[in-house]
Amino acid sequence: MRCALKDLKTLSYKISKKVKIGHTIYLKGNLGTGKTTLSKLIISEIFKKNKKKLPQVTSPTFNIVQYYPVKNKLIIAHYDLYRLKSKLDLENIGLFELEDKVINIIEWPELIKKKNINRIEINLKHTKLKNERDIKIKYFGKTK
Repeated sequence: MRCALKDLKTLSYKISKKVKIGHTIYLKGNLGTGKTTLSKLIISEIFKKNKKKLPQVTSPTFNIVQYYPVKNKLIIAHYDLYRLKSKLDLENIGLFELEDKVINIIEWPELIKKKNINRIEINLKHTKLKNERDIKIKYFGKTK
């Protein structure tokens, strides 16, 4: 699907309605395709859906993960794996320890080889138009 950047809000609304604790969202794409923007919008929609005040959502580029507690048992873990180089790095950040207890949003998930994850993969790609993206979405496991 072709999507203008302003349409990411509609996409984030649809995705936020599907995800539950134990689900993971993979965001793939080159630099500047809108992965962080889409992450922020999805987090915002989940907070709105739960009638909670949205905290400041920041990119986890330098600290690798940012946690957003929404309510009692609902936590969003927002990862940016851009700087990681190996599977050992994934183990060191504890990515797999909490995967079934939170909603994971993962930018740059290419190092993850685990296939049995309930996930939504969103691939964003630049188009010739500055404010448009080609977006492909695939659902795996219980996210269908």
